Amino acid sequence: MSLQNSPGPDVVSAPIEQKPRANVYTMMLVVSLCAIIVACVVLWLELKSYGDFPWWDTKGVAPATSRLSPAEHGGGGVFSDLTGARPA
Repeated sequence: MSLQNSPGPDVVSAPIEQKPRANVYTMMLVVSLCAIIVACVVLWLELKSYGDFPWWDTKGVAPATSRLSPAEHGGGGVFSDLTGARPA
């Protein structure tokens, strides 16, 4: 047999290294992963409140309209107190 493949004396007597323990940076990675998961769940819940996917599909939805008229047209609503005008 050849001694070419047998380990040398320096390899046999080398100390066995242990796996490094988790440090503060590992914990920061775990905390940031948890924060990203929570943020994704909260974003999904927020988008779910607007309806089903695709959210940009707005067929049949009309824009909001206001029924208040400005004070100078005799509306006498909320805006008349801000401008100082009295309703006619």
